[in-house]
Amino acid sequence: MPEMPEVEVVRRQLESHILFKTIESIELLHPKITRKNPEFKEALINDEFVAVTRIGKLLTFQFKHYHGFMLGHLKMTGQFVYADDQGQVGGGHSLTETDFKLPHKHTRVVFHFKDGSTLYFNDMRLFGYLQLVAPDEKESIWAGYGIEPGTENYTWKNFEKIFERRKTTLKALLLNQKVVSGLGNIYVDEACFRSGVLPFREVPTLKRSEKKALFQHCSEVMMQSIERGGTTFYSFLSADGKKGNFSDELEVFDRAGQPCYRCGNILSKIKHAGRGTHFCSTCQK
Repeated sequence: MPEMPEVEVVRRQLESHILFKTIESIELLHPKITRKNPEFKEALINDEFVAVTRIGKLLTFQFKHYHGFMLGHLKMTGQFVYADDQGQVGGGHSLTETDFKLPHKHTRVVFHFKDGSTLYFNDMRLFGYLQLVAPDEKESIWAGYGIEPGTENYTWKNFEKIFERRKTTLKALLLNQKVVSGLGNIYVDEACFRSGVLPFREVPTLKRSEKKALFQHCSEVMMQSIERGGTTFYSFLSADGKKGNFSDELEVFDRAGQPCYRCGNILSKIKHAGRGTHFCSTCQK
């Protein structure tokens, strides 16, 4: 699935296309996507998107009139595609030429705007969703996310606290969205490599200097990826149709069996914390 930098790129691009356009009509082509909410269309028709925000990989849409919010998650196969008289742009997984022949069999929700433009939400596996929530429910959901690189709550003081009384491994801890929001498999492996720490180290064994290195590099890899449009895997495209190119900067992820750029040692891959985990046994301890 897209990781946080990819979702942030999609958020920025969607925000540049859909704000302040009046929603003329909505097609609901599969009830599961909207949590079978019978009031979904009635709540949003003749309204306007006024903001698209994000926490972790969760997109949050705010409206001009509707008092609540729409939460959007791409999960594994979700896509947003925006179309107007200038063409089509999209963000999500497995975007091919046929994905832009819309609507198609995986199109689940369609927003038609009064200016003639359209926003499509596609999802082949139906794991993604567009869910209307009240303000207090939205706040409760957001409160369940941990500190996030690039935000005000990502401070050394807060980061150091996440290690207290933890008996898990480093990667399992960093992948826990309730602890650190937004970090995914690719970026945890890269941050651990830059910090010189093996991702399967037990948290109590980490030195303070190693935690400080992780604090820096977790943020660094995320911000660099956002700047470069995300990491392209499985045909992920940003919402302006451009492929992310942070993959050019990856030092360990998806490079098992190849020499380490730093020491020449052959990089390894194991399954850890339920995910493919890449590392250099020489550079990381």
